[in-house]
Amino acid sequence: MKRQNIFFTLLISIAILSCGKKDEIAEVAVDSIPLKQKVVTGYFEGKDRVNLFIKMQGKGEPLIVLPGGPGYSFEYLQPYLSQLDSHFQLIFLDPRGCGKSDILADPSKYTLDNMVADVESLKSTLQLKSFNLLAHETGTFVAQKYVIKNPGHVNKMILMSSTAQIFDLNMWLNGFRDFMPRATAVVIKKYEQDSMYVDEQYNLGYEQTVMSGILTQGYFFNPTLIPADFTLPEKSWDVYNTIWGRGGYFNITGNISDFDTREQLQTVNVKTLVMCGQHDYFAPFVMETLVGAIPSADMYVFENAAHFFYIEKHDEFIEKIKEFLKK
Repeated sequence: MKRQNIFFTLLISIAILSCGKKDEIAEVAVDSIPLKQKVVTGYFEGKDRVNLFIKMQGKGEPLIVLPGGPGYSFEYLQPYLSQLDSHFQLIFLDPRGCGKSDILADPSKYTLDNMVADVESLKSTLQLKSFNLLAHETGTFVAQKYVIKNPGHVNKMILMSSTAQIFDLNMWLNGFRDFMPRATAVVIKKYEQDSMYVDEQYNLGYEQTVMSGILTQGYFFNPTLIPADFTLPEKSWDVYNTIWGRGGYFNITGNISDFDTREQLQTVNVKTLVMCGQHDYFAPFVMETLVGAIPSADMYVFENAAHFFYIEKHDEFIEKIKEFLKK
């Protein structure tokens, strides 16, 4: 059976978008690979037979993209990475419980280890010998664990707004809240003490107060560069509450609270680029231990940018990725 045929026979639904036309079909012909600017969407089976949604576009060396959140679909990243599809075959993955992937009855199965196994299932389904890996926020924790377990499967890795241990990040986030205007910080702390959650989601008042304080103090450095239609991605609350925890934006209490890969990463010899904004919500100093832990890692800080540096400094962002992956 020819390379990648297996993947497409397993898909539950596939759509090829070409020249603005959408055709629903059951299988993709082998001669459409490489994709040649088409977009293919569909499902594959991850660990425990969980159906996971992916979108593939472009041609060239495979680049798997893992979103953050936790609990986000890849949709918030895709518009800012699509420009790479003339250089790489982009493979966007909705993690278990997120976006169009299966929602699980048992939230305890939303673990980094299970998500690592899902990435390995994707590699196996696509019959990839190796690939590049790009991840954002908590998606970088999956990427780190994947490369520790499967170092020979990854050619190069890009980690955006990441850390090698949660302790430092938690310390920073607790302090970051206090950098906000005093009145804002007081209201946030009151919500956290009294009424942070409603129906398993953040109280709207808490969410809005946090966003009013953080949008221009950690997410964007230049308010004029915030897109007019910008909204935070919709998250899966089961995934978020299980992985991040119920301690609020500034206190990680979920199943990643003991995350620490510093020692294990010492043995990983995968060329890695760590990216962040100068004024990132995940402060650059939090990422220094990550860079120090990986023998072949470099760090690039986008000046006068924050957590959404890939929006604020989009052209520079794209050029850095191409430069890193092509050299």
